[in-house]
Amino acid sequence: MRAGDFSGALDAFKQSLKINPRLAAPWIGLAQVLERNGQFEDARACLERAAAAEPDHLDARLKLAMACKNLGHVEAARQQYDRALAIDAGAASVHVGIGQLMEDLGDPEAAAAAYRTAIELDATRHQAMANLLGLSRHVDVSREMETATETLRRAGDREKALIGYGLGKAHEQQKNYDLAFEAYAAANAARRAEAGAFDRDVFDRRIDKMLTIFSRDFFDARNTWGIDSARPVFIVGLPRSGTTLTEQVIGSHPECFGAGELFALTDLATATPDRLGNKDTHWPFAAPDLTGKHVRALAADYLVQSSTRAPASVLRVVDKQPLNFWHLGLVAIALPNAKIIHCTRDIRDCGLSIYSQNFNPQQAWSTDLGDIAHYWRGYRRLMAHWASVTGLQIMDVAYEETVSDLEGQARRLLEFLELEWDPGVLNFHENERAVQTPSRWQVRRPLYQSSKARWRRFEAHLGPLLQAAGPG
Repeated sequence: MRAGDFSGALDAFKQSLKINPRLAAPWIGLAQVLERNGQFEDARACLERAAAAEPDHLDARLKLAMACKNLGHVEAARQQYDRALAIDAGAASVHVGIGQLMEDLGDPEAAAAAYRTAIELDATRHQAMANLLGLSRHVDVSREMETATETLRRAGDREKALIGYGLGKAHEQQKNYDLAFEAYAAANAARRAEAGAFDRDVFDRRIDKMLTIFSRDFFDARNTWGIDSARPVFIVGLPRSGTTLTEQVIGSHPECFGAGELFALTDLATATPDRLGNKDTHWPFAAPDLTGKHVRALAADYLVQSSTRAPASVLRVVDKQPLNFWHLGLVAIALPNAKIIHCTRDIRDCGLSIYSQNFNPQQAWSTDLGDIAHYWRGYRRLMAHWASVTGLQIMDVAYEETVSDLEGQARRLLEFLELEWDPGVLNFHENERAVQTPSRWQVRRPLYQSSKARWRRFEAHLGPLLQAAGPG
């Protein structure tokens, strides 16, 4: 696995389990391989087997808790953290996990207390410090800022990446914008050094290949495939483009269920070679080999997986995984009646917001302003293609218009989703469901406009984004 041979790792872990399935370690290893392949539900199932094999295995409990949290199974995550506390209440990593869960549930004081406990237990626990700094809008972190500034000077890349984003937010909260950008830049440089640079040529070739595979003829030949359910709603766009806000608004309608950022569609797309029995291909190259039977099975699997937590009575289930824009070709043949809400935002604000967030290392494009602008151009090219050739019902929703005219946009959204008007959607901030994205705090308070034109505070540093936006 360390050498990047994930097929070999998969075979080795499976062989280990044949020898002795009563150990946690091979189940954990198998889960890590599946996570790298985007098969997150399958990975969670493996972690459940790990915890069952060795009930007092702390790492298995913590990884299972995190997997449950990331997939939106909040109560299951809470139970696993309780089990982890019972195993070792002195482990800083347990308190970091609890803090992250409290953030998702909108309790900044409880989250801060958990992070401070983690720091007391292990002063080198930089994830706790980074997350605590990120709460600067809600708690006083002045004392921790001094420590973080010193840590940033002498830390390695991994620690700089963690600390820098949080310190940048704290400085921005104090209106020290140059210091904030300096911290963001340090964090992104460290993340890029750790995870590698974004390959623009590979990205461009991926877009080109998708436009070639998913042609108008491709969809015309498959226009009777799939399942005609109108239940699925996909909210797509760049991260930080208003997807969470949009989901909170429509998810507050009594006939809608906001399922969060699901990995079901990615899981199904990346697992198509297994469905075809052909390990020598991968998505999207496997798409032309799918039969109508395969596609209907994919659609049925998605409907089941996306609705596991949704009440049977709701008419719409909302999947707000922004990067599902990559998979709208699959949606078009498997779920042709699905509604697509495409969130857009001024690239200057959206790009700055991406740059100031600690995304996972796989999002290498998010660590450089020029790469963010390049990714934005490619994503817009792909979205224009889907709109042109698929026949999908796609509605564009501009973030700036939502924060300026919430009721007007809410009415548009509900009309698009064929739902009756309900004024309760305007009180989306009172929704008590867990929110796992970086927008978790914004959507827990009434709508505000301070994020519009945030880029102007950092204008001197944003050359590539200003160029992408063009004049005006």
